[in-house]
Amino acid sequence: MRLRLILAFLLALLVACGTEGGSAEPLRITVRSLPAAYVGERYDARVPASGGIRPYHYELEGDLPEGITFAGGHFAGTPRKKGSYKITLVVSDAALSSRSASYTLKVTDPPPPLLSVKQPDSETDAPFIAVFKLNDRPASAFRLHLDLKNLKPNLESLKTSPDLLYVLRYDAEKQTLDIDGAFSGVVKGIEVMRLEFSPNKKIRPKLSPQVQFFNARGEPYTPNPPKRPADEGKYVFDDLRAIAAAWPRLIKEPEKPSNEAKKDKPDDKSGESNTSAMPKTDDAATTPAPTDDAGAPADGDTAQAAPETPSPKSDAGQPAGDEAAQPKGAAPTIEESPKAPALPGDLDGNGQVDQADLELLRSSYAFNPGGKLTPAKPIHEENTSKKPSGEDAASDKSTDTTTEDKAK
Repeated sequence: MRLRLILAFLLALLVACGTEGGSAEPLRITVRSLPAAYVGERYDARVPASGGIRPYHYELEGDLPEGITFAGGHFAGTPRKKGSYKITLVVSDAALSSRSASYTLKVTDPPPPLLSVKQPDSETDAPFIAVFKLNDRPASAFRLHLDLKNLKPNLESLKTSPDLLYVLRYDAEKQTLDIDGAFSGVVKGIEVMRLEFSPNKKIRPKLSPQVQFFNARGEPYTPNPPKRPADEGKYVFDDLRAIAAAWPRLIKEPEKPSNEAKKDKPDDKSGESNTSAMPKTDDAATTPAPTDDAGAPADGDTAQAAPETPSPKSDAGQPAGDEAAQPKGAAPTIEESPKAPALPGDLDGNGQVDQADLELLRSSYAFNPGGKLTPAKPIHEENTSKKPSGEDAASDKSTDTTTEDKAK
């Protein structure tokens, strides 16, 4: 009798330890459906089981999307193709009980991010602050259009994310606000900006932004930008994204070739010795100056002709400067330092991407060049010369004027 009690106790203890929650519940799968997967984005989903007696054993029937793996009730990976995949999951426990569940795993293109607007939900005639927030989807840039019927923005109140570089246009007559923005990195789930609005009368605000977002690879989530009238400008949206991608970054100046090695190396071709190391002689002093036929000095001013002036030498006796590398009789060459590579986003050509480039872009910007995101032909040519920040390329001066300015 005593032995039976001990065995019953041990069995109860074993069952309690082997079941979830300490109760002898039947084995079951707790997930009814799988979340959607998106091409090119990391996928992570778990299908836990409960009840029964641990450990659990998982088996999967059917084909998974390319790039997705399954182990121990865990789906993970990055899908590479769109499609709809039907699979069946079978879970068994230590007591050989089993349960199965069928799923359809859908792989689609990533949905665009959403820009939510926090605004008054009742009528008001008082100024209010609208907060624009990005949902939990990755974005690198956006183009935005707002219709502001009976609302006037206080542009001085605009506060943006520190990661955002933007250019803004407000049309008071048409009551529209356009903003193009690019982030210095890929962001999600952040407050993009906040802006104060003043109603012209008592209204219930209904700010509904039209937005086109761009993913981490710089590709648009949706093909069409917001509807805007075509306009002209020297710079376009791609220039703004180039500035954001390089913000802030400097071009490293190329190192100029050093002449130290030339100074230390004797010039075998010159045939001249180091005169600074030679002792002085009286030959130059005792040699008479050349005379003309009358016996007078040739120049008539001095009794002795000046000795031939040697080329300037360095401390080691080597001809200084570029002559050190040139043999006698060879034409001197001008050594040019290598040019620094162009930096995308460096609009003023000064070798760095900074606030000056952003202000230059804002001074002449096309929000909708001909209705296209990127024009077939660039509106502006590459800036190959270094110009002061804010200089308008359209006001180029003539060659004579430029020469005169340089002389000044």
